Amino acid sequence: MNGHLQSIRTPLAKRGVAAAALLLVLLCGCTGGKHGGKLIIESTPVSGVYVIINGEPRGQTPLTIEGLPPGRVLIQLSKEGYRDTMTNAVVPARSAEARVVIEMQARTGWFSIDSQPDKAKVVLGDGTELGTTPILRRSMPVGEIAYTLQLEDYEPFANTVMVHEDLLTAVSHKLTPKPARLEVTSEPERAQILLNKKLQDSVTPSVFTLRPGTYVVGLKVKGFVEAERSIILGPNDSQTVHFELNVGEAPPGMVLVAAGPFVCGVNNAAPDERPRREENLGAFFIDKYEVTNEQYKAVVPGHTFPEGKENFPVSGITFQLATAYAAAIGKRLPTELEWEKAARGTDGRAYPWGEDFGRHLCNSGSSGTLELREVGQYPGGNSPYGCADMAGNALEWTSSWYEAYPGNLDVTKEYGQIYKVLRGGSYKSEPFDLRCARRHFDRMDVAREEYGFRCVMDIDVWNKRGRR
Repeated sequence: MNGHLQSIRTPLAKRGVAAAALLLVLLCGCTGGKHGGKLIIESTPVSGVYVIINGEPRGQTPLTIEGLPPGRVLIQLSKEGYRDTMTNAVVPARSAEARVVIEMQARTGWFSIDSQPDKAKVVLGDGTELGTTPILRRSMPVGEIAYTLQLEDYEPFANTVMVHEDLLTAVSHKLTPKPARLEVTSEPERAQILLNKKLQDSVTPSVFTLRPGTYVVGLKVKGFVEAERSIILGPNDSQTVHFELNVGEAPPGMVLVAAGPFVCGVNNAAPDERPRREENLGAFFIDKYEVTNEQYKAVVPGHTFPEGKENFPVSGITFQLATAYAAAIGKRLPTELEWEKAARGTDGRAYPWGEDFGRHLCNSGSSGTLELREVGQYPGGNSPYGCADMAGNALEWTSSWYEAYPGNLDVTKEYGQIYKVLRGGSYKSEPFDLRCARRHFDRMDVAREEYGFRCVMDIDVWNKRGRR
């Protein structure tokens, strides 16, 4: 105990205890005399506070002292994490009792905490819940603070920081998502699996543990058309991707759109998109990507483009030029219904990836690039058949005239064999114009900077010519 008291006496001496005691002598002359009564010293909101009376350590609160001379005394209180406090008290006469309750002021600083993603629960080391991120300028006691961040589907994160008096301590943490589970199955089985173009060691059926993100899942098996699909895996997600592979082979760079019905048109958007209905199309192959500068130059040697943009969509193309290119390589432009099915799938979705617009899933006016980008940069936005950039990047010519759909009784001067339809929106377009059902039209001889195209090939053409 003596050693401990010495450790208290030394720092207090540095704060001018001797000067304070001298001041007390001058004020009240309490240097001795007969013994007084009880002096009870308490502290709030904490106890265990070190007490010094007239420069002499006396113990910790709550403290009862007897034997002091009656009269005024100087009381000093000290506790780690609290401001040192000094007050006067009067020792009562013998047989009397005096109680002094002293309020301790905590030493405090400021604490801010943020996380990515936000809404994470912050739990202090003692189990107290501080709130959810972001927490800004919360008053906290000085000293070391231990805390844990907790968010569903993310790994808990524990940390310790030091809060300093009257200063702001700010921290930010990027939480680690829990891994996702992906099961890949196919009919037939034992198909080779590709994830983001990389061939995997396993074949279907297989289960993968993956970091959350966007993945392009591809399958290859001899005698069947290669298939590909984009998926988005969230934290702690579990998904199964099943492929029904089609017998045969596909031309290089093309995907198969199987025969059958699909939902096209909408009733509650632009008038020329009505009516929503079901159409039945035969099977066809369609380019996975928009025709690029490099591909176009291989057929049209006079085509020029900036260095480094070989894999960008060819643009500034008229309908006639697009048609001529397609014919030169044994393909054709898609009809607008073929284009819509390839982009939309069979379920009538609004965008190639689903019902809700996502600016990170396509190159559009909402993504902020405001220029063409290399094809295939948004795999999360691929269509159900694996076609890339069917929303945004370049507007794409189709072979169809801009006419009213069957059952649409609207009459406009633009309808008729005057304009050709373009689909898909461009890097300039906003969400409404990026929908799969949206129709754009223009004259066949117009070549705007955002006009490009992709091609289709009929099954019988491929069977006769594609395998030579």
